[in-house]
Amino acid sequence: MSGSTATPRRGPIAIGQLVGEAIAPVTARRGFATADLVAAWPEVAGPLYAPCTAPDKIAWPRHHTEEEPPAGVLFLKVDGPRAVLVQHDLPQIIERVNAFFGYRAIGQVRIVQGPVTAPSTPKTVREQQRLDAEAEHQLAEELAGIDDERLRAALERLGRGVRGSRRE
Repeated sequence: MSGSTATPRRGPIAIGQLVGEAIAPVTARRGFATADLVAAWPEVAGPLYAPCTAPDKIAWPRHHTEEEPPAGVLFLKVDGPRAVLVQHDLPQIIERVNAFFGYRAIGQVRIVQGPVTAPSTPKTVREQQRLDAEAEHQLAEELAGIDDERLRAALERLGRGVRGSRRE
């Protein structure tokens, strides 16, 4: 890398960062800008559909003249018998995916029937992020004023991740 001013990395590096860099070319070929949606799919899909669905690829329209890019098509792999149930809840799934991206990224979902490997349960991550009593109390106190349950749960996971990764 001649001419590069990048400094070498120091200290520990999150494995997710390394994996993300390694699989970025593969996910880009499959239509994903990043592996973030694939990694967050269990939370995006929810407990009902996470075990039986998986995002396969996103097809983005090639040409657009509008200021805002047009919405893409998410190809969703679904275990055969559950495709009818997923079809029924596609508007909710589209809404959750767009909320994940923060804009109207997906306008349509195409179901592709096929076997889906079960994702790892988020419980294993939460169990590893146990905090001491003082940190638990402080986190609960900070989140007490948040009424939206989904937001509070997301902030709690974030707080556990941040506080659990600190070294004393």
